[in-house]
Amino acid sequence: MPSTFIRNHHLNIIKSEARNIQRCFQDIEDEGVIEAVKGQATDRIIQQFPHLSKEEINIIESLKEVKSSIEVEAFIGSIYRYVESFPNITKQRIKDLFPDNISMTIPNLTRIDLSRRTYLGWNDPGQKKKYILYHQNGELLPIEGRYIPRALKDYCHFCKQVTTVTFVSFHTNDKSNDNTDYYRAIGHYICLDNQECNKKIMDIRSLE
Repeated sequence: MPSTFIRNHHLNIIKSEARNIQRCFQDIEDEGVIEAVKGQATDRIIQQFPHLSKEEINIIESLKEVKSSIEVEAFIGSIYRYVESFPNITKQRIKDLFPDNISMTIPNLTRIDLSRRTYLGWNDPGQKKKYILYHQNGELLPIEGRYIPRALKDYCHFCKQVTTVTFVSFHTNDKSNDNTDYYRAIGHYICLDNQECNKKIMDIRSLE
């Protein structure tokens, strides 16, 4: 049996395409159209992976075989076993990754479902900071920014959905020949609720 190969954002893509097939079962009677929708949805999913083995392709392509909304749900349930979890992490490791934030508030990690995380993020209301950990190339990358404690409806930079967001300003250590201490701030609207953001994110380019 193949090992885990589906990341959280892939899972969100798969679920989105599968839900679209469910809507077709409800709204369309033409079998040819439904078969075309299933084939196109499966192809779009496969294109999101840089490399898949033959077995992994077969797992995804089983979506083409669903015949009802119930079977779509069964397909979604069957792929969870192939989802890669965000790496396990301890509070001490988090402190090591953010050494300059001694008074940082750390969430209760036992209450976080790491299998549904593209990134691990939390808000620290006391410091008005948003902390993010992103796993890339085998390493955990720490990111922190200051946020304005005022929520509004807008487009999230990470999940690309209109939702409840807050404005977060991140500092980057871009190099400058004229000033070695140069840095610039980059601001984005980001989901206030990190868990909900992880449920919707389908494109990781904003994190990389």
